[in-house]
Amino acid sequence: MTDAVTSSPRSARAESLSRALYRFSQSWLSVIGLAIVVLLIIVAILAPWIVPHPEHALGVTNTAARFQPPSASAWFGTNAIGQDIFSLVVIGSRVSLFSGIAVVIISIIVGTFLGAIAGYCGGWIDEVIMRLTDLMLTIPSLILAMAVAAALGSGTFNMIVAIALTWWPSYARLVRGEVISRKEDQFVTAARALGAGWQRILFRHILPNITSPIVVKASLDMGFAILTVASLGFVGIGVKPPTPEWGTLLSGARSYMPTYWWTAVAPGLAIFFAVFAFNLLGDGLRDVLDPKARR
Repeated sequence: MTDAVTSSPRSARAESLSRALYRFSQSWLSVIGLAIVVLLIIVAILAPWIVPHPEHALGVTNTAARFQPPSASAWFGTNAIGQDIFSLVVIGSRVSLFSGIAVVIISIIVGTFLGAIAGYCGGWIDEVIMRLTDLMLTIPSLILAMAVAAALGSGTFNMIVAIALTWWPSYARLVRGEVISRKEDQFVTAARALGAGWQRILFRHILPNITSPIVVKASLDMGFAILTVASLGFVGIGVKPPTPEWGTLLSGARSYMPTYWWTAVAPGLAIFFAVFAFNLLGDGLRDVLDPKARR
């Protein structure tokens, strides 16, 4: 009897997962987005070992080969100091992708914690946190990120912190609304009647049941996080050379357009495909995880 009881939830979860995977697989655009995202992450991890000139990412130059057009020896051509653009773009994916992932993770942690506290406690705690959130949301995120990054100084860590400080409010508002709608559900009332503390109720019962909208938002935000990282690099307050990053590579190439067009095409296409892939993946996850989309 016990085995039947314990196996029933497991089989229900397995069936739910199977249905979710089936719904996801029905959207070929979402599958393409997932494939591109997985490919980008694998390439970023293996970048130093699969590019022909990893030393170029460390600042090594070859002026004799400057401004060579795309060819079999240099797939994306070379830049003004003879560096292989293919090697720079592939290695630069490490900074762009992992910085975007770090921004989203930090924003989720901070925003989820503050939003959960505000939604569950209510009262003056809710007012203080939400007024701070509203204040942060009134300032355009890119402008605020630029100001914070300029104040902190250049560097990957400072750039991640600057962007994350502008992104957590949207997660706080999302989580607050979900917690408010969930905190009077029957399973919460039952846990409260059994003597569970508010920490256990909030972090063990409510938050695990509101992960779906957070995951969907995070997948959709990843593309915009990568775009914001590139934007800071483009205006010169993100990652500094010789560390390659898509935004800084695009910024350095704008002076040579349109004569040496290949110097800008490669990093521009990398940004486009990364943002496009994460948006496709986010749409697919929304169709799977959004209760309103289920039938």
